[in-house]
Amino acid sequence: MKHRFLIGIIFSAVLLALLGFHYQGRVGLQQLMDSFRSASTPGMIAVVVLHLAVLSLKAVRWDVVLRAVPHEEGLPSERSEQDPAMRWLVFDSLFLGYFGNYVLPAKLGELGRSLLYSRRAEVAFPAVLATIVFERVVDATVLVLFFYLAVPFLASALPDWVSQSAMFLSLGSVVGLVVLFVLFRKLPRDPAEARGLVAKLVAVLARFRDGLSVLNSRSVALRASGWTVLIWGLECFSVYLCILSFGFETEALWTAAVLQTVISSFAIAAPSAPAGLGIHQWVTLIVLHTVYGMPENDALAVSLLVTASVVFWTVPLGLFGLARQGASMAELRGQVQPTS
Repeated sequence: MKHRFLIGIIFSAVLLALLGFHYQGRVGLQQLMDSFRSASTPGMIAVVVLHLAVLSLKAVRWDVVLRAVPHEEGLPSERSEQDPAMRWLVFDSLFLGYFGNYVLPAKLGELGRSLLYSRRAEVAFPAVLATIVFERVVDATVLVLFFYLAVPFLASALPDWVSQSAMFLSLGSVVGLVVLFVLFRKLPRDPAEARGLVAKLVAVLARFRDGLSVLNSRSVALRASGWTVLIWGLECFSVYLCILSFGFETEALWTAAVLQTVISSFAIAAPSAPAGLGIHQWVTLIVLHTVYGMPENDALAVSLLVTASVVFWTVPLGLFGLARQGASMAELRGQVQPTS
């Protein structure tokens, strides 16, 4: 985990240094402040509010997926009379996860999210983790679909590396879905006949399979997919509104919002400093400035506003949810380290 954090810091530092060198004399603090001063204040506020809606819808989607997973003690919402905080467990766990991904090193958020829900709902950790794996594969599939829906409307051809990356990600998404279906069908369901270390491994795999129970119901899987389309559609709209807030207009502006959303979402999955520092700015400048001609300082401002809009909600709500569930960062960190 420490090595991953170090690699992320180095990667982000290199990208920031390259950006600073390439845009030296063209993008500075003064130009950046001028961009924010000239931007539409209601538009920027709307971008921040929309990101709360996006994050909340992700909690709704996760709840749909989790309801398909066996809960021996009952769903959290069914146990809220004994413990009112259980009503907020899905929401609190998800915001903790995004808090970890955007603020903590080494992308620890998903492990912390899984551990908190697993401990409070008394569901096996591998099962909870499997639901997040399912979410990520569906996210990738929908993002690739959005990308190819936007490509025919582009005014100019994309760089070769973007097109090649899209083909690779398309293949990866299809393979990911196939692998999940195979795992659900083939993984063991009962470790009772195994012994020793094999039994422990089979038990983990069986619990992971439980987390993929969403694949056992076409209606539930379709509902989760429908929420995913809505989530990323709203995210693209927020980026569209963000670009407009800085006074930039171009033909088929919505394609710029879609490309920015898709490419940056895949890019920040790589090891980086907290909040994807360096990577998000680099991708945004390439898409909005290089491809669409948006002024450099405005493109950088868009990147900072979109990132800040997520951090603005995830930090306080993630910490508040952690406290509401009676946990602490130190406690979860101690459990994450041996897990990772």
